[in-house]
Amino acid sequence: MSPDLYGILGRPVGHSISPAFHNRAFALKGVPGIYCAWEKQEEELPDFFHAVRTLPIAGLSVTIPYKSKAAPFLDELTNRARLTGAVNTVFRRDDRLAGGNTDVDGLLMPLARRAGPPLREALILGAGGVARAVAAGLTELGLSLIAVAARDKDKAEKLLAAFSFGKEASGPCPERPEGDREGHASRADSPVTPAYRALAWEERVYALADMGVPLVINATPLGMQGAFEDRSPLPDEAFDLCARRMRRSSGDARSDTNRPVFFDLVYAPRETRFLAAARAHGFECIDGLAFFAAQAVGQFTAWTGKEFTLQEAEQILETLPDSSRLGCRQHSGAGEALSGIPLP
Repeated sequence: MSPDLYGILGRPVGHSISPAFHNRAFALKGVPGIYCAWEKQEEELPDFFHAVRTLPIAGLSVTIPYKSKAAPFLDELTNRARLTGAVNTVFRRDDRLAGGNTDVDGLLMPLARRAGPPLREALILGAGGVARAVAAGLTELGLSLIAVAARDKDKAEKLLAAFSFGKEASGPCPERPEGDREGHASRADSPVTPAYRALAWEERVYALADMGVPLVINATPLGMQGAFEDRSPLPDEAFDLCARRMRRSSGDARSDTNRPVFFDLVYAPRETRFLAAARAHGFECIDGLAFFAAQAVGQFTAWTGKEFTLQEAEQILETLPDSSRLGCRQHSGAGEALSGIPLP
């Protein structure tokens, strides 16, 4: 049997980690597939998607700058792709091309394996494209409060407007039937409708201090290797205020029953300044490598229908050369999503 073709579509893609990762995943799971890198100019997209329809191309990863431009070439969108306004995964459904968004998996899967109690309040730092995927995932979880802080408060308000109660997501493709292969267990039918709050950037510290046991997500490039590596989206005082709040409520900021969770979508370096400060205060931390692995699991499952665990994906990432893993940070996973947005 001839292998199916898969690949990453974007510009640039020369240093993407996705080919190395997915080719190893195909070998591990016995999938007869070959994953390539396809760098295209925007004017080439119509011909490219025509080729996808006529050649044995079974799936695509879509990266910058085409995540918001792929939908017109597809027949269907998943609910997540509609709500986030972005397609990062293309897969076949019979003779139709469908688009999904597994960046939501990148958030939900690492949170699902937490041993702690459910979280109720979240603060998203940044209002770019990946922040919208984060907001979509948190909405599925049925949190009571989702706040977004950005330097441009209007941008945060526009991001949250799509998630206001009763507002329908729009898109160029018909709704995809329920029970698709894109994601994992969803709580979209939760009776809880979150309160959404847009914040100016300077409000983020005190908003965090007022939260009960928060989930804090860095969806900005701050902390990424390079020009932003020595920066954090939160000042040191924010971690101190959060710790004092925890001690007042329970007497122990490090208690497993009430530890705040700090999730950084940046993974190069893996231990960012943001995570180092959170860890120093005894808070629970989730790094960006878990985000990359989880969104890749979502893609692999959508393409093949085969079970592929987050642990297996993380083990593959650990076997890749460090230079490859770091070099991909602007083209795949969290790094790819973050590199295309301005500072918050």
